[in-house]
Amino acid sequence: MLTKDDLDSPAHLQYEPIAGQQGHPSDVTEFASLREAVHWAMTNEAPAGTHAVIRAASGAVLGPRHLEEIWSSLQGP
Repeated sequence: MLTKDDLDSPAHLQYEPIAGQQGHPSDVTEFASLREAVHWAMTNEAPAGTHAVIRAASGAVLGPRHLEEIWSSLQGP
């Protein structure tokens, strides 16, 4: 489970090939906070055949399903 410290700590976003797709991971993009990385991942289109994966400062690896859950929780009621 992520903490508030995770949400406010730096995070790295990388686009990785979707299972069954060929290709190589993109370069890593660093964000000042996990909140910013999730916002970027959810509001920008991933390159064809890839999906966003974010690595939090705590080492947690967040794939598409987790990103959608975090994004929903950050949007509020």
